[in-house]
Formats: sequence, C-alpha cells, structure tokens
Amino acid sequence: MEYTELADYPLPGGSMSAWIPRADPDAWTEDPRRLSYMHVEHALRAGAEGDDWYSQWIGTAFLIERPLDRDSMAQTMTRWYARHEAFRTSVTAADRQLKRHTLPAQSVTVDEQPMGTDLSSTEVFERMNEYFNTTVSPLRWPHCIAVTVEITDRDDAFLLVFAADHTVMDAYTQVFAIKELTAIYESVVTGEPDGLVDFGSYVDFSDAERALGDQICHTDDAVAGWSTFFGAADELSPQPAPMPTFPLMSASPHGDPPSIVSERSPEQGFQATLSSWLLDTSQTAAFNALCKESGANMQAGIYTALSMTSAALSGSADLRFLNPIHTRNEMKWGEAAGWFVGIIPVHLRPQGARTFRGALTAIAASSQEYKQVGAAPFAPIADLIGGDTTPPGFVVSYIDLRHAEGAADWDRRRARVLRSSTRNADEVYFWINRVPAGTNISARFPTGARADEVHRFISTFHRILTTVIAEGDLAYAFADSAKAV
Repeated sequence: MEYTELADYPLPGGSMSAWIPRADPDAWTEDPRRLSYMHVEHALRAGAEGDDWYSQWIGTAFLIERPLDRDSMAQTMTRWYARHEAFRTSVTAADRQLKRHTLPAQSVTVDEQPMGTDLSSTEVFERMNEYFNTTVSPLRWPHCIAVTVEITDRDDAFLLVFAADHTVMDAYTQVFAIKELTAIYESVVTGEPDGLVDFGSYVDFSDAERALGDQICHTDDAVAGWSTFFGAADELSPQPAPMPTFPLMSASPHGDPPSIVSERSPEQGFQATLSSWLLDTSQTAAFNALCKESGANMQAGIYTALSMTSAALSGSADLRFLNPIHTRNEMKWGEAAGWFVGIIPVHLRPQGARTFRGALTAIAASSQEYKQVGAAPFAPIADLIGGDTTPPGFVVSYIDLRHAEGAADWDRRRARVLRSSTRNADEVYFWINRVPAGTNISARFPTGARADEVHRFISTFHRILTTVIAEGDLAYAFADSAKAV
C-alpha cells in the first residue's frame, strides 16, 4: 500500500455517489471539553484563510468485495459515525474563540447523493477531488465524508473513498478504517455481528491532553529536551536553523541523474510529490536481517542510510528532523478515530563511524535521545521556550504496517492511504513505510530547484539501501561541505 495524492491513485470509471451525513440542528449541544492543541491551531488557521481554505484533507481508498447495496451503505456510514465521537463533534469560531459542539451517537443519518453515472476515470477524479477539496474543513461539519464508485463492468465489488479533516483523523485511523468499514458493511449485509471492539473518544483524549499541557513548566524534562535539541543547531552546518529544514546540498552534484523523480508536475501553487518503491519484499527482508545481525532494527537501518545520504550530498553525516509519533498511549485510544499525533526531535549522529554497519548502533542510540519528550504536547513547550519554533521544515516518518489487520489483502483490494495536494511551502516530508509488498517512500516538497535536490536525495538514499543489501556494508562518502549551498 502506498501513500499518495488522489491524482496518483488509479480511479476506475463508473457511477459515483456521495454519502452525506445529516443531523437536526437542534441536536447539537455545547461541549465543555477542550480541543487538542493541534485542533486549535488547525481551526484558527482555517478561520484566518476563510474562503481560501482548499485542498486540505487526508483519506483512504479501497474496494469492498461485495455488490453495492444502497441501504446497506447508508447504514454502514451511519454506524461508523455513531461509533466515533470525533466524527460527531465540531467547532464554531468567532474572534479567534473556538467553541466545541457535539452530537449524540444516534442523531446522525446518512443519505445518498448521486454524482454521475457512466463516468470516465478522469471524470470520477475531477468530481471527487473537487468535492473533497471544497467540502472538508475544520470549521464546517461534516468533517469526514465518503463517496462510492460502482465500477464499470464489475458488479462484485465497489470502491469506497473517504476524506477527512486532520482534526478528526490520523494515519492510523486511515489504515484501520479499511478493516472497520468492511466489517460494518459485512455485518449490515449479513446480519451478523461486526466483531469490532469499542474504544474511547478522541474528544476525551483532547481534553486530557490540554490538562497535561496546563501542568508543563520550565523545569520539565520535555522542555529541557526540546531546548537542547534547538540549541544543538550549528549555524555553519547544512541545517543551520534551530527548527530543522531539509539539508543544504553540495553545489557540485556528481554521478548519474536522479533515478527517482516526480512522475507528474503539480498544479501551479502546489507542492511537488512522489511515491516510489524503495525495496521489494525480498530486499526488505534482507535489509532487515542485515540490521539485526549488527544488533539493530530496520528503523535504525533506514536512519543510518539517511545519515549516509546526507553525508554524500551535504557533507555532514549528522542529520536533524522531526518525527511524528502516535500518542495512543492507553488501550482505550487503540482504534479511536482522531488526530493522536505528537512530534519528537531526532538528531542522527554516527559518532565517527565510517561504515553502514559501524554506524548502526550509534545512529540507533541518537535516534532515541529525545524519545521521552513525545509524551508531552509541543505547543505549550514552544510557548515556554520562545524563539524560533516555527512549523517544521523537515519531517521523516517510518512506520511498519505489515501486521495491521487485513494488510495481506491491501494490494488485491487496491487499498491506498491518500492526502490532498499541499500548497507550495518550503517544507519537506518523507513517509517511509514497510508493508507486506516491501518498503516504499512517499514525499512532498517544494517545486523548482529544491525539488531537484529532493530527487537527488531520495535517489541516493535508494542507491545506498540497495548497495548495502548487495554488498553487505558500505563506507560513508562525504561531499565537499564547503560547496554546500
């Protein structure tokens, strides 16, 4: 399974419908539970942008391998909304003041809205993309919407695609919803129990997170950890800012042209994007085994290869970035829909090692240096630290999804996690995912010259991974850091 924009997903042609949740306006009640810190920031930004808010959502596409029964689909979506309080809460904004309002579990009904019949693949994309881009918002309910496509010349399955605002969904929600929605649909059609376990509410988690944030003070370890990380920035390094940005590259690139590049140009004003398979199943297994032989795991191996890539292109083997982590730290949050995400700083340092195997242990240790700060929300820490704590410029995520329920069926079911196009900004995101089919990377990054540098970085990263697998080890190579630009 890959993580791409909707434009990169092979949508089928067919008949398309939206499934619209509705609720009586009188069913909404004011809710005193506070919004999470990220929810507040996201909603305020949407309020500031007003009518310019557009194309900011995440979602998932997958086949349900049964014919589409309209009544069953409406019941499925109704049960899904009832199951997750995050989908039944919203905010109103006035003068930068946000108020939460929530619906009871049984107050939502779902109606079908036809969006076209006998549509081509292109027409399906255009209508679906515009519907998601213009409908999903943190300030306008519903915050999660879905469409189905009855596939031309296929009556044994249909495509389900949903899109949500980030305030009610994270990557784990995107993934487990495949199993969840399938189980609910099967239950509705067959009359059998869905077998799903109930979990807590993200609304409760958000309020608890705010209570935790209220207790953070200057003497906390998390504040000290972030301060140390920001203070370690070297003005003469390829990453000179306290909040790390994508490293500056050598002015004189050598070698072959990039082997991994974006397959299409983004729309004007949006970031470039790519998704590529780095390793197949056997290569991934071989790389993992090599890392274990050296006393590390695959994540440490991925991080070591990133360090080697930085050395080869920027002249510095030290590499700084932010790592998103889940905050589902109690069983009751296990499969609750919501934005259960924190961030930790990572400062990779090989400590003088000069080979891949030799660096693994040091890289593994340095990658865990600030792990403990992830238990605390970043926003109140940033307020205490002050200074330059602007939004992150370089983010790297590594996730092993092989053991997610239903993962073995993802390819057959055309499952893919999705994100909307992102407005052009000077920020680089890498999502590296280990799945049953191998290891892939998804990235978004600025257009122009910076895109060329990202292409070089990912291509070099890929070459390092495959060389380590083929040869069993690899020496660090360093660019002339004096030429970094």
